Amino acid sequence: MNLDLTTLEYKQEVKKKDAFYASDVQRPAFELWHQLAGTPITNQMNWYDTLKMGAGNGVESSMLKVLKDSGIVAEDYDQHVQGKVNFERDGLTIHGRIDALTKDGLPIEIKSINNKNQWDIKAYETGYPRENYVGQLAVYMDALGVDIGHLFVATVDGLGRFWFECRREGDVFSCGNVKFNLAKEYDRWREILKLDKPDVFEYRYKIPVDEIDWSKVSADKISKARNNKAVIGDYQVTYSRFKDLWIKSQGVEQGYTAEEILKIRKLTNNYTSKDASKRFK
Repeated sequence: MNLDLTTLEYKQEVKKKDAFYASDVQRPAFELWHQLAGTPITNQMNWYDTLKMGAGNGVESSMLKVLKDSGIVAEDYDQHVQGKVNFERDGLTIHGRIDALTKDGLPIEIKSINNKNQWDIKAYETGYPRENYVGQLAVYMDALGVDIGHLFVATVDGLGRFWFECRREGDVFSCGNVKFNLAKEYDRWREILKLDKPDVFEYRYKIPVDEIDWSKVSADKISKARNNKAVIGDYQVTYSRFKDLWIKSQGVEQGYTAEEILKIRKLTNNYTSKDASKRFK
């Protein structure tokens, strides 16, 4: 059997949201608004991207087993039972499932990270976990009414391993060097509920060529932009399940136009020069 791998599909059903989830922390308003409105997604996940997701889920399951074997989490813990949360906060309905609970009832958020993402790993090594992960844990701490929680992170290959104790002081949750204000996130969610339409320019698919400081863009990104293999913009749009709709709403074309390519090449002349004084002239 000959199989054309480009024909393989992964179909993900997206139901209309009737509540916010802990994992919605810092998710773009454009995405949340359209999910709440029941808008059909325009960009299905590629089948090969689900492999990374599946690998990450497998690693997180193994991390949970380690916590159970180590006596930190009860052997019979099931996030779909003991970890299920459903609560109200001043007009917000919030759901979630806590990855793990210590035997004394403190939440543990478990995350796996790509072992090839050296920037991410370096951030953890210097005490800067991802802010949205801290925010997700903060929601669980708030739901349980506790002032302490834990963030357990490991790379997929197991070589990077991180454990953070997170503490609450009022509306602020501190985890390593990261501080997250949960009240502000709740306020943002409430504002989304009031919107007739979301701000399509909260994040931009591609920043206007003339507005970019090309001296601060890496040579690799410049090369991709010059050859129309990538645009310089916000990743939130590029990786959105509503990417096509979002780009259309911004009134721009996907990729760069011929005119934009000419401008980019002019603005980035000698971008590979080792002599900084000769770059971008």
